[in-house]
Amino acid sequence: MSTLQDVLMEWQTNLKFRETFKKNPELALQEANLKLSADDLKKIKAVLEIDQFSNEKLDQRKNT
Repeated sequence: MSTLQDVLMEWQTNLKFRETFKKNPELALQEANLKLSADDLKKIKAVLEIDQFSNEKLDQRKNT
C-alpha cells in the first residue's frame, strides 16, 4: 500500500501524473502503480474539491 507521501513525491516529480490526477485521481494512481487506502483517497479527493471550488470563486472575482 502506498502512502500519501508517495503520492506527493509523484506529484512533485511527474507532470503527466499531476495533470491526469487533477482529472481522474484513480487513473493517475493506477498508471503510477500507487495504491492508496480508501480513506487516503477520500482525503485527497476532498482537497481537490476544495481547490476546485476556490479556483471557481477566484475566476468569478476576476471576471467582475
